[in-house]
Amino acid sequence: MQKVIGLDIGSYSIKAVEIINSFKSYQIKNFYELEMPFRDDVEKNVLLAQTLEQLFKDNNLQADRILTAMPGQYISSRIVPVGFADPRKISMAVMSEVEDAVPFDMDDMIIDHQILGQGTDGRTIVMVVMTRKSFLRSFLDHLGRVNIDPKLVDVDSLSFYNLAPYLRLDVNDCVAMVDIGHEKTSVCIVKGGQLKMFRSINIGGSYLTEFLARDLESTFEEAQAIKHRVSRVHCERDPIVGLSEQDRLVVERMTLACNAIVKDLGRTLYAFKTWDRSQISKIFLSGGSARIKNMDLYLSEQLGLPVYLNRLDATDLKIDESLSAKALVMPQSVAIGMRSVVTAKKHSQINLRKGEFAYVQNYAQIMRIAKIGAQVLGVALLLLVISYGFRSFLYNRQMAQLEKEYQKEYSNIGLARKKNQGKMDFQKFRADVRTSVGKEITSRRDAVDGFIANSGTSSGLLMLQDVSQAIPKTTKIDVTQFIFFGEPSSPGGRLTLKAETDGYSSVEAIKEALKKVPTISDLEEKASGGKPGTDNKVIEFTFNMNYKPRGSGKKG
Repeated sequence: MQKVIGLDIGSYSIKAVEIINSFKSYQIKNFYELEMPFRDDVEKNVLLAQTLEQLFKDNNLQADRILTAMPGQYISSRIVPVGFADPRKISMAVMSEVEDAVPFDMDDMIIDHQILGQGTDGRTIVMVVMTRKSFLRSFLDHLGRVNIDPKLVDVDSLSFYNLAPYLRLDVNDCVAMVDIGHEKTSVCIVKGGQLKMFRSINIGGSYLTEFLARDLESTFEEAQAIKHRVSRVHCERDPIVGLSEQDRLVVERMTLACNAIVKDLGRTLYAFKTWDRSQISKIFLSGGSARIKNMDLYLSEQLGLPVYLNRLDATDLKIDESLSAKALVMPQSVAIGMRSVVTAKKHSQINLRKGEFAYVQNYAQIMRIAKIGAQVLGVALLLLVISYGFRSFLYNRQMAQLEKEYQKEYSNIGLARKKNQGKMDFQKFRADVRTSVGKEITSRRDAVDGFIANSGTSSGLLMLQDVSQAIPKTTKIDVTQFIFFGEPSSPGGRLTLKAETDGYSSVEAIKEALKKVPTISDLEEKASGGKPGTDNKVIEFTFNMNYKPRGSGKKG
């Protein structure tokens, strides 16, 4: 049994959900929330750390794993279609695709990706998520000040995808999960159970408070209290009746302020419809501002879509009955924590803790392993020195033996001296051999040149010419085998081409170029993969293809 905490670090409050996770089941057991105080004399980061520390201390929170998410404002995402489904190729293609699109040094970025599925054109759709290392470092530093070391860092708006399997959706449903927080509104769109898009809109409940404070000429704290007291917007199905003039004015101003949220949310949904050509069928609404009376009805009227309050106690989630009152403010923290549930088939696969930020659970154990490794390395170096000395002795003996064999092998070409002339000078003997062999090489090269001159119309050489001309000059390729099989009685033949290049995209470019050669047909990729020892920087591949020279067709 494992205790997991899903930690939602908001700008208004810190929320934590406690999930008891076992091998085959789980239960959302507890939920905790602590509001951050409004203080102009203390930096926000200090207040954040103090609130986090107090939340964990007051509730004696302890966990085997802590999961959290970075605010979407610090995240960039990009949809990348690729022409292959191999995860290794996709991983390499993603890096090259985003390198030209990111206005920062790639060494300053943390990048992760998730495969979304197949597009209508058959290509694989990949979502790339990235953030600057400085953002992640600052985020983890704030947590580290109160001894919180999360095992996983997701993206807050993206993490809502973890709730999709539990929302009782129809197979073809295209839904948007919308969470109106304090400073931002998170949007996560899921279609047919597959993640399609996520986005953070930089407007939330605090905008309503600021709008009221300006119109009512009050302080932010006073406007916040008024908003919480009235907590209502106007909609056609619930006209304003039975309210005082002051409260009616507050409702009208809050409704007017909500237009800004509606406007940005409408733009997001329209952008998705334009890109994916899909219509949103329903919206699930959550967040602190979702508790404002008529907020769901108002959004439904303005957006022309059915809007439902995302009450987690009415889903397939295994949630404790005592948490029903918090159902509307829990979704973000629950979504983050549900990433740890092993029974979930579909969920966010993004983890920004990579490279230098990778999670290390036990530093003492790492140090012990490092110490043992150093001792093993020392013994290995000692053995290596001993082995080197022993091998040096053996190699010297073998060199002497090879000199004797060398002299014996070339004695038949008249270079061995008579026995009565004493010991032969090996260096002079080798020079004489090289001279003789050089003459033989020249003779054979002349023979080869003559052969080429007389065989310029052979199918194999013609195919070599066509292949060489077809491959783009800007594509790096090293041919390791060029094997042509042909019949003397008929033109054409079959070629096996083995080569190396610098990436899977180059393999695809070479393949497409060869397919356009009119003399080549039935091109088949037999194998491709990273060359051992190159960390996938060199890709080996094999093509088989048929060749038929121009003008060799049958005459009718």
